Amino acid sequence: MKKNLIFTIALLLGVFASLLSSCDNEDEPKVTKPFISLSEIGEENSKTAVAGKDLHLEGELQAEGLIERIELTLTTADKKTTVLAQSWTDGKYIGVRNTLFHEHVNIPTGTPAGDYLLAFTVTDQTGQSCVFTSDLKIEVPAKGAPVIKITEVGKGNSKTAVAGSELHLEAEINASKKIAEIEVELHNSAAKYEKAFKFTGKYLGETSAHFHEHLEIPADAPAGKYHLHFTVTDTENNSTTEEVEEVQITSK
Repeated sequence: MKKNLIFTIALLLGVFASLLSSCDNEDEPKVTKPFISLSEIGEENSKTAVAGKDLHLEGELQAEGLIERIELTLTTADKKTTVLAQSWTDGKYIGVRNTLFHEHVNIPTGTPAGDYLLAFTVTDQTGQSCVFTSDLKIEVPAKGAPVIKITEVGKGNSKTAVAGSELHLEAEINASKKIAEIEVELHNSAAKYEKAFKFTGKYLGETSAHFHEHLEIPADAPAGKYHLHFTVTDTENNSTTEEVEEVQITSK
C-alpha cells in the first residue's frame, strides 16, 4: 500500500512539474514582429514618381529581432506585372533594431504611366516579417519637356548657405519649346518653412540656357537641412523638376 501511495505521489509531482515547465515556456517573452512607418513615398509624400527618375522613400523601421532583409517591389495595380524589385541584405540597415530608412530608388525608363502598388517588406533574424503597402502613381515626362542638369549648389558645390546671405546656384537647361518660367523652391519640412524664387528675364524664350543666380536667403530662415526644387516650365506648359537634398542653411 505504501509503495502504491509513494508511486502515486511521485507521479502527481511529475505531472505538476511538467505543467509548471509548460507554463514557464508560454510565459517567456516573444520577439515582436517588425514595424514599418514610411512617412514619405515620393517627395513630400506625394505618392507619385516619374518614369526614368528616382522615387524618394523615407520612414522609421523597428525590429526587436534585428533586421535581416528589406525588400521593395512595385507592381501594376492588378499585381500581374512587376516593374521593380530591389532588396537590401547588407549595409547600414541590416542587423539593427531601429533605423531611419532613406533611399532614392530609380523607376525604370519606359515604365508606362498609371497606378501601381508598392510593397515594402522588413524581415527580422527570427524570420518574422512586416509588409507596408501603398498606392503609387507613375507619370511619364511629356515629349520635349525641359531637361535640367544642376551643376552647383553653394560655393564649390558645398550645398551650404547662411541665413541672410546668398546661395550660389548653377544649372544647364535645354527646353525645345522655349523657357517660360524658372522656379526654385527651398523648403525645410521639419521647420515648416519654404521660400520660392521665380525667374524669367534673360531666360524667357530661350531653348537653352546657363542658369547662374545667387538666391537671397531670408535672415529668418530656420537653420537646418533643406530640399531644393528646381522647376522649368516651357511655353507649352510642360514642366520638369530636379531636386537636391541635404542643403544646409546655418544661422549667422
